[in-house]
Amino acid sequence: MTYCVGWKYRDAVFLLADTAVTKNAQPSTSHSSFGQLHAEVRGEHVEEGLLKLVPLNSGTVAAFAGDVELATSCLEFIYGQMDAGTSLHDVCNALTISLGPFPEERPVDILIAFTDQEGLCELVHWNSSLGLDPTESDWYQTGSLTSYHADLTPALLSLFVSGSLDTERMLPVASAIVQSYGIHHDLISMNVGGLVFGAQSRLGSVTWQPDTNYFIYSLDFSFRGIITAIARDNTLVVSSSITDDTRVFGHTISMPRQDLWTQDWVERSKREIDSGLSPLWVFISTAGRVITIIFRSDVNKDSRYVKFQNLGGGKFDIGLSPDLMALLQQPLYDRNDGSLPFRLNVRNE
Repeated sequence: MTYCVGWKYRDAVFLLADTAVTKNAQPSTSHSSFGQLHAEVRGEHVEEGLLKLVPLNSGTVAAFAGDVELATSCLEFIYGQMDAGTSLHDVCNALTISLGPFPEERPVDILIAFTDQEGLCELVHWNSSLGLDPTESDWYQTGSLTSYHADLTPALLSLFVSGSLDTERMLPVASAIVQSYGIHHDLISMNVGGLVFGAQSRLGSVTWQPDTNYFIYSLDFSFRGIITAIARDNTLVVSSSITDDTRVFGHTISMPRQDLWTQDWVERSKREIDSGLSPLWVFISTAGRVITIIFRSDVNKDSRYVKFQNLGGGKFDIGLSPDLMALLQQPLYDRNDGSLPFRLNVRNE
């Protein structure tokens, strides 16, 4: 299975999905980019290995959970119908009629985000058991859900109600919160895990989550890891000091061409990652859910919070300002609403 979530906010629609995939074959790597063990779960193997966010056209992007082969067939059908200018509701109903009935043992959930230049926003949920979801909600979570994911809801709903968060910052904040779950709990055993990444549709255009540096640290900083994720050509490139490798995840439907992943392309992407010039830094403590986000408006200027140099071989130098160090070691904040305590710090530069 997997985990994905979609929601509307102001003039945009957002999707997040993890990168874990369940399969019969042995995993190609022993651990995820974040150090999660690729374990055997109920006789099958779970590993970080698949991009489950699929741009379908200029204003439409989909996320899926469930059987990968069947989901791909469904997305290919939707992709073909989108070019015909059919409404999302009609496309999903046609999918149920044309390809169904679907086997119960191969469930699929699909979330579709759509906007146009006039400000229309749509979020559609379809699954292989019930077809088009008639609830027309502004929020959907689907896949291998857990109580840990459920407590994301009050944190984000409070932002929706207040409308206080800038639209461009909604996706990085939500992504950081969801990513933290895999740091503190063995989500691989629940068929969820690996990198969590997002995309948004706004005013008829699909854009990916900004390039992101994740810094994972223990309270005494005896453990430190850097994971960098960038989206290029509808493809995720992920580099990890924990596993000392660079991984590439994509989906055949949205890749601009089949021979995209040439050695030159991979090396160029890796150079961008190794530069450390990302507009977004996310710091996550392994001791407690302390999440600190730094938004950088100009990556070519020296940061007053963090200095980073990739040394290669899984090694790096990093300098953290006293102000940032104080933030990273702050205690958790209990919201007293039944959800797990966490602290979210946000800084701008």
